[in-house]
Amino acid sequence: MKNVCIFNGDMSRGGGTERISQVLANALVKHKEYNITILNYNNEKEISYYPLDENVNFEILKSQGLKNKILELRRFVKQKKIDVIIDVDVMLGIYSLPATFLTKTKIISWEMFNIRNDIGSKHTEMIRKICLRKSAYYINQTKGDMEAFINEMPVKCPITYIYNPCEIDYSYTDYNIDSKTIVTAGHFFYTKGYDLAVEVAKYVFSKHPDWTWKFYGDGNNLDQVKAKVQEYHLENNVLFCGRTSNILDVYKKASMYVMTSRTEGFGLVLTEAKSCNLPTIAYDIDFGPREIIDDGVSGYLIEPFDAKEMSNKICELIENEEKRIDFSNKAKDNCNKFSLEAFVNNWIEVLQTVLD
Repeated sequence: MKNVCIFNGDMSRGGGTERISQVLANALVKHKEYNITILNYNNEKEISYYPLDENVNFEILKSQGLKNKILELRRFVKQKKIDVIIDVDVMLGIYSLPATFLTKTKIISWEMFNIRNDIGSKHTEMIRKICLRKSAYYINQTKGDMEAFINEMPVKCPITYIYNPCEIDYSYTDYNIDSKTIVTAGHFFYTKGYDLAVEVAKYVFSKHPDWTWKFYGDGNNLDQVKAKVQEYHLENNVLFCGRTSNILDVYKKASMYVMTSRTEGFGLVLTEAKSCNLPTIAYDIDFGPREIIDDGVSGYLIEPFDAKEMSNKICELIENEEKRIDFSNKAKDNCNKFSLEAFVNNWIEVLQTVLD
């Protein structure tokens, strides 16, 4: 049995990184050749926001400070005889690479963002270059991002892309045509573009004041976005709904999903929305949406940050019931590549390559 450690920031948070860590852990633990541990860099609540299989080990690094974290991680690796660490976010390589120096433990670096996103750190490029040289494998979330890394970075290790999975229920065929709700979900970070969504909302609700736009999530930009909603007097239309662990239930009651992100590593929310038969609209940013949305077939890709054009397309769907139904009917047409089975098989292939 091989000991696999999925190294995550903080599983008590309810974001996409935590969700994908849970999905991978719960899937791999079903394969008896792997003993799976999720290791938290930090987790004061000592919980996982998303439920984990009872056979997944759950550990937390307790120490503080760079040096102490590295030393604690090194002790953990030796005591648990970890064969491979999957860094969920390459920045965790700051800790895992020195902690595994002169050990047999392999590192898989999993890119949670994309090459254009510096993750708010001046050290991001340096860490990526080190990971691309020292990792046993480097995993991107989209083909476009992988190609950018190959063309623009000094790639010295095996590299591939694995799409984030979405459990597609093909038996679910409903669509609430009477819904007057737009949905957006994710952390309230600058990169997610909630402030841009409010600019779009200003145009949409000037024409359709009987509709609402529900924002799900929290984060450090929440107050700023709320202030902009108040500035535009949209309090009755733009609703802040906090976090939810049942986002699929939200999608099933909505009319469409809109993404206004400035940058994305993948865009798991788009595949989840499509799985619930929602039309999807997103800015055509460098990576993510264009590999998920079939433009003009199941949704729309909009020139990045053109608020007027995005509002026009939203209003078009609001005003054209037949178009919404058509997009809904075709929402799952390209979803096979995002299946859980494909995701798990790709990860097992990488693990087998690394562990052989």
